[in-house]
Amino acid sequence: MRILKKVKGNLFLIIVAVSYIAMFAINPSMGTISIKNSGYYIKEMLIIMPVIFILTALLDMWVPKEKIIRFLGKDAKGKGMLLAFVIGSISAGPIYAAFPMCVMLHKKGASIRNITIILSSWAVIKVPMLLNEAKFLGLNFMAIRWVLTVIAIIIFSWIAAKIIKDEDLP
Repeated sequence: MRILKKVKGNLFLIIVAVSYIAMFAINPSMGTISIKNSGYYIKEMLIIMPVIFILTALLDMWVPKEKIIRFLGKDAKGKGMLLAFVIGSISAGPIYAAFPMCVMLHKKGASIRNITIILSSWAVIKVPMLLNEAKFLGLNFMAIRWVLTVIAIIIFSWIAAKIIKDEDLP
């Protein structure tokens, strides 16, 4: 019974380990590449995440709950959405760096809608990415993609806010 609980608690890790073993058995070179890639990402996370946790803790201490509720809460409406877009668009780092910050913002009163906007804009409309997109694909392509992406984020954030309730988040 104890072993079963351990297995259930570590099911994802077990599935990953079995997948690597299967990959090595089927195609050893692919298994080696996968291990190297995983090592690279783990190393990247170990470098980035402590900084993100420190910044999130500082933000948690320095920004009062009332300000978060006022600027990113359910009643913030358009200005809250605009601020969420700005936060996500100017943020640096990979998307997984946004999760601890968004958890803290939610605990302090940010709405599901604005958290969805922050995460979505962090992932797909960062300013440096837009500049590179304009450089390689052209200003017209970048502008059209940006407008359509913003519209999609607004729609999906509204849907997320209707489906996901505050108590659904940890």
